[in-house]
Amino acid sequence: MILRHRLRNAFHPCSGAPGRRNGQTARASDIILVMMAGLLVIVAAFKILQG
Repeated sequence: MILRHRLRNAFHPCSGAPGRRNGQTARASDIILVMMAGLLVIVAAFKILQG
């Protein structure tokens, strides 16, 4: 659901919306989601290696 929302907004940006810039900027929520996904991968790999 989040990916669908992101993809729809990427292809149809609102040009008049405040806070939108021409370049792609990383938001804090995006960074947190990436960090959580990375942590989940690390934990899963650790569990698999431990047995």
